[in-house]
Amino acid sequence: MAEAQKLNKMAPSIIGKDAKIIGQFVSSGDVQIEGKLQGDMASHAITIGASAEVEGELIAEIVTVYGRVTGTIRALQVHLCAKCVVAGDIHHTALAVESGAQFDGRAIHEKDPLGQAAPQSLPNEGASVQPH
Repeated sequence: MAEAQKLNKMAPSIIGKDAKIIGQFVSSGDVQIEGKLQGDMASHAITIGASAEVEGELIAEIVTVYGRVTGTIRALQVHLCAKCVVAGDIHHTALAVESGAQFDGRAIHEKDPLGQAAPQSLPNEGASVQPH
């Protein structure tokens, strides 16, 4: 089975409402955040839940934001949902902003927004948590 098909069939890693991560989080799969993240995250796809608060850089192929993000987002596809709050620059190939979303920053269209990401931040194999 192709690696991409395996990733699609895996359940996402979930950071619950009661969890707070400080540091760098890297995963090759999908990640859903409902709690707090102070640091940077790199993954295949990242979903920021309605109750989530993130301070740091998000790097993924797909980023969907329902909650609050303070920091840079680098993704091929970015979706800002109706009640989200984003303060920071978004480097993207495709950007969708729903009515009601709050966005304070620059939207920077790039052919390869992931190419500017730090190499150590890009997901390789498995997940790891590294303190700052």
